[in-house]
Amino acid sequence: MIKKLCSIGITLLLMVVLTGCGDEVDPEEQYQADQLIQGLGATAMMTNVNAYSGYSSDGPGLATPPFGWSGPFVYDIPEGTDTLYYEFFWKPPLDSMGTIIDTLMWLAMPEPDVWGGNTMPWTELDTWIIGQTRSQIYFHTVFSIVDTISVNGTLKWNWEDTYYEYAFDVMQDPTDYTADIDITTSANIGLSAQFRINADGSGLEVDNYARWNNITFVRYEFFVRGSQDYDGYYTLLSEGWNVRHYFNLIVREEA
Repeated sequence: MIKKLCSIGITLLLMVVLTGCGDEVDPEEQYQADQLIQGLGATAMMTNVNAYSGYSSDGPGLATPPFGWSGPFVYDIPEGTDTLYYEFFWKPPLDSMGTIIDTLMWLAMPEPDVWGGNTMPWTELDTWIIGQTRSQIYFHTVFSIVDTISVNGTLKWNWEDTYYEYAFDVMQDPTDYTADIDITTSANIGLSAQFRINADGSGLEVDNYARWNNITFVRYEFFVRGSQDYDGYYTLLSEGWNVRHYFNLIVREEA
């Protein structure tokens, strides 16, 4: 599941630069609108609450930390107080010459601490990928299994003063699901977005949009979901909200 979380975070690394609201479509505006809808192709993987059922019912797959992991140890993390985490270290090369400029740490703590002897199924995971010396560069994910039908969490990619943060809250109802998704970024990017998807896959323009420096530049309308895809349209500020751009978003869930 963490692989899915990382893919979502990477997909949402967007840069928005809007150049005005003329009579013709702004190419950059349309590009970012398309990128957001493609990003939902990855976020849709989050909306399968059943994917978390193994964590909430069958318990963890490992009773002790995997090979190469140790801990727990106290870490002074960038956001919050000193916290206990299990750790794993590796030194990825920066280029083809094998240059290494930092050691990456993968920190993880399940709740409850099943690796510390608690055999109950865990319902929450807090994990970091962070530089040992450059601690302001990190990828942080948290997700909680609220109950058998609900999952929520956050992802944050941070590079010094620049960040992208993604929050999700998913509830199955009862064979399908609703999803609340919020995207925020640092002030030097100025991007935010909100998606509210109903159990049947639909969503209204008033609830699905993106903003740049608090100016709404794209609105999305989702139709009732088909068997394997989402579709709908979006409109743009630069076109005076007068042109509907149709999209078809195919979602392929992992077996």
